[in-house]
Amino acid sequence: FFFQYQANEQVTLWVNKVGPYNNPQETYNYYSLPFCRKTENGIHKWGGLGEVLGGNELIDSQIDIKFLSTMGCHKNVDRSVICHLELDEAKVKHFKDAIENSYWFELFMGMYHIYLYILLRKKYQRKKIDSLDCIRSAVCYI
Repeated sequence: FFFQYQANEQVTLWVNKVGPYNNPQETYNYYSLPFCRKTENGIHKWGGLGEVLGGNELIDSQIDIKFLSTMGCHKNVDRSVICHLELDEAKVKHFKDAIENSYWFELFMGMYHIYLYILLRKKYQRKKIDSLDCIRSAVCYI
């Protein structure tokens, strides 16, 4: 299975699931955490029975990503804002729980399978998380 893109072709980033690092069988829908979400009606891609039983639920992130690499020549891409997310007390608590339980999340792009971990920035790693500002600052990097 091989993906080949043309310059400026749309590339889909599929979000899948999240869960605590210490219990890989415990998984949740990616959007069970209050991540940025373009719309509530994202396109779902379902696999076979085994994938469904494994908790896989691929959802199109709807993030605008273009393939810009041709013939080994890479173009510089300016950073841009994907979305703005207001964090109320409930969302902060949700992220706080995910951080304290070392949650991971899973994405797919083309043929690449991507695992990422929700971690605190170094200055917060050894502190107990008890302030709203600490969480708000930390989740900026998720």
